[in-house]
Amino acid sequence: MTIRQYRPRGLYALAVLILLAFAPSGLFAQTEQQIIEIEIKGNTNISRDAILATIQEKPGTPYDSAKAQADRKEIEAMGFFQVVSTRQETVPGGVRVIFEVVENPKIKAIEFTGATVFTRDELLEVMRTKEGQVFNMNTWEQDVKAIEESYRKLGNLAYVTADADMNAATGILAIPVLEFRVGQIKFTGLKKTKESVFLREMKLKPGDVYSRRTLQEDLTRIYELDFLEVDKVENAREEPGQDEGVLDITIPVTEKKTGLISAGIGYSSLQKVVGRVEFTEANFRGAGVGVNALYEVSGAGYGSSYELGFYNPWFRSDRTSLSARVYDREVYRFSSNVFGGGTDLSDADYRERRKGGTLGFSKPFGKKLKGFLTMRRETVESDVRNMENLPEGFAAISQSGDITAIAFKSTLDTRDFALDPWKGMYTSLSLEPGFSSIDGGSSGGFVKIEADFRRYIGLGKPRESFKDKRRSIALRLQMAASTGTLPFWEQFFLGGAERLRGYQEDRFWGNRMLLGSVEYRVPLGNSLTGVLFADYGDAWGDDYADIEELPDQTTSFEGHLGYGLGVRVVTPLGHLRFDYGFGDDGSRTHFSIGQAF
Repeated sequence: MTIRQYRPRGLYALAVLILLAFAPSGLFAQTEQQIIEIEIKGNTNISRDAILATIQEKPGTPYDSAKAQADRKEIEAMGFFQVVSTRQETVPGGVRVIFEVVENPKIKAIEFTGATVFTRDELLEVMRTKEGQVFNMNTWEQDVKAIEESYRKLGNLAYVTADADMNAATGILAIPVLEFRVGQIKFTGLKKTKESVFLREMKLKPGDVYSRRTLQEDLTRIYELDFLEVDKVENAREEPGQDEGVLDITIPVTEKKTGLISAGIGYSSLQKVVGRVEFTEANFRGAGVGVNALYEVSGAGYGSSYELGFYNPWFRSDRTSLSARVYDREVYRFSSNVFGGGTDLSDADYRERRKGGTLGFSKPFGKKLKGFLTMRRETVESDVRNMENLPEGFAAISQSGDITAIAFKSTLDTRDFALDPWKGMYTSLSLEPGFSSIDGGSSGGFVKIEADFRRYIGLGKPRESFKDKRRSIALRLQMAASTGTLPFWEQFFLGGAERLRGYQEDRFWGNRMLLGSVEYRVPLGNSLTGVLFADYGDAWGDDYADIEELPDQTTSFEGHLGYGLGVRVVTPLGHLRFDYGFGDDGSRTHFSIGQAF
């Protein structure tokens, strides 16, 4: 009987595991495969070297499938290929790694659709993608951003799809540009003004390509009408319209009072008791039309005065304006004591009764240039009163006569906000030929020439909108001259709140005038601005400078300096201006409405 020995099977498995654990690491391992060759297939325009430069695997290194996949992604990231795949083949001594690519087509032509703001050449200039190149997705994505940024720089909005429409058969790269367009334009907060008054001021119309820059220019023009509260400006809201690529614009506004009715009784040493009733309305019945009416009566035997005025800024659809004025007014040109305080002339007063009217037209020529034509017909009676013995020299200024003139004027305005400029320039040139008769004599011709140059220099951070307050320097140069027979009441006058502060009204006169002004404006709050100013100039000429009683009137330029400080207060009626100036004759307070310039 044979006895068979029993050995459990689990002991064999345990022995094998122990042997494996303590065996040398490479004893049972399969030999690593070396990369013998790297092959690129399918490339035509993109060189093999350019592709190999992007991958990590190299001949002579161990093959690693994970690295092969990483290299495939790097080749894809070059942007030149539609498809990139990888595989391996066993060859003597190792493996061959093969990358197969399908190139993007070569661009034969680039076409744009939907682009109206820029020309084809302008768009091509900002693109890196060029005709003759293999289409590259990376470069294309950068081009999309560059095109959209070009629109944003102009204040426009546009969308270019990142999915390029590249036709492989024709080689045409079609680039659709979706320019955002204006849908509805609405104003909210209107109670009096007709919406059409503001809409007609806007260059941006429904259907136009949307432009933030144009919209801001439109809003500036609307607020320059002075119908709205500037300190309550709100940003316009842009909302998606019903159709793709359409923006509806909502503009919230706050209206202000544009009309004034005043009546009162006053007293002056010259006119005695004076009664006055005045009505002004810059936005009559909400139609954007200006009207004014004035009636004044004096108790000193000077008679009554009246004036009627009308202004339509949109007399024609091309923005031609119409203004008309008729009047019969007593005008007191000078302040008291203008004839030499402390002398026998100190109680004398000069007056003019002016009867007539004006008719004017204006028309813009482009964004900044504007032309004016004004016709004037007047009868003027002047007199010097309260003098028992009128010096002989004064007879020359006590004149009566008629005048007929037509004025041609042009303005170039680049100010950011006309009512309160911070930067920009304003230039005005006028030529006024006319005829006059003095004291029943024969008519004489004359020509008046005037020039006004203004420059505004903003200081510090640029203001984001016209309601922002910033420090600035304002400069002004005025020049005027005339030829021919010019009546006294047509001379150029200098002195007072508007010209040469620190001096009484119309202190100097002549047929030539020169005035330079500078202001340093500092905001003191939302509604208050402080000003330091200096004015320097003179009016002179040969016609009425030989009056012995008025030694300050000269035949040549003698500069007069006026300087001081002031404040500007923003009110519902506009900028109220208070200036306290110093001149050769002492100091003087000036009050007016609006900026000096």
